[in-house]
Amino acid sequence: MLGPVALICALVGAPRLIYLPILITATLSDIFDGILARRFHAATAHLRRYDSATDVVYYLFVLAAAWILCKPQLMETIWALAVLLLSEASCVAVSLVRFKKYPATHTYLAKFYGLSLLAGLIALLVFNASGWVIITLVCIGLVTNLEIISIHIAMNVPPVDIPSIFALPKRLG
Repeated sequence: MLGPVALICALVGAPRLIYLPILITATLSDIFDGILARRFHAATAHLRRYDSATDVVYYLFVLAAAWILCKPQLMETIWALAVLLLSEASCVAVSLVRFKKYPATHTYLAKFYGLSLLAGLIALLVFNASGWVIITLVCIGLVTNLEIISIHIAMNVPPVDIPSIFALPKRLG
């Protein structure tokens, strides 16, 4: 729900400080909904895939807000953003081709990437940081997506909640 709020705030020219609680709340919500789902034994593979898809939709809204607010920084790094978006699409494509299911690996690197996105988006949207933030996020995202693609290629069943590529020898199946 906070992705559209971020976009509306960008469209109406809300003060940049408004993105701080939006980004923090969205990240905490994403963290705690998974914790609660596991605690109440509701964390099914389907729900984990839905969680991943919801994250993508949220970040697309935030990207649209960033486009409105930080267009110069995004334009100077558009090549990097294009590579990152292509790698994100590749993760989905590999999973769909291999298993006909949306990816839901939730690796440690993906969790680190999510926290990096929080820090980077705060720097960009709240403090109008320069393009180096985007390049850093792209590097972290590319490494993360390479791991996710590798996991999907290595597994024989649709991977869900795989901690790392290094956890595969125990979980191949």
